[in-house]
Amino acid sequence: MVEDDKAVEGKNSDLMRNILIESLSEDHIRIIDQLAEPKHDEDLAEELNIKATIIRTLLNELHSYNLVEYERTKNKRTGWYTYLWKRREDKIQEHIKNYLQQKLEALNQRLKEEQEGVKFNCSCRKVSYEEALNMGFICTECGEPFMEYDNTEEIDKLIEEIDTLKSLIEQT
Repeated sequence: MVEDDKAVEGKNSDLMRNILIESLSEDHIRIIDQLAEPKHDEDLAEELNIKATIIRTLLNELHSYNLVEYERTKNKRTGWYTYLWKRREDKIQEHIKNYLQQKLEALNQRLKEEQEGVKFNCSCRKVSYEEALNMGFICTECGEPFMEYDNTEEIDKLIEEIDTLKSLIEQT
């Protein structure tokens, strides 16, 4: 039973990592991974073999999302500041949940648009009845006539994606 729990935990961990990569970038996630323990930016740069200026940029971006925090200390001899960076687990989970919630809202909006009224399409795009009517049912871009479009398949896909996202949000 313990092995099953570890397998589920591993899948959730991979899933959360993929969501973070999608919402940020692979480099951001590499930094978050390295911050299992607090580290200085220079140490991160050396460990990841990335220029310190790039590391600082990525850390500042992560800080703007509140995903990391730092402690600043001043070297009295040189007058320079050093920063000890830490990841914020609570905010990482919050970021994932907010990102998924935004995606869910966008999908719900698309679903609403797909379900409203009749849709028409040509070879280059899909439009509402009103748009097709305003163009005389002839596409101004490709010159083809607009034909009524059955979007049932798209609606079904959107509903499936929405259900999946709702499930993911419940897991976070």
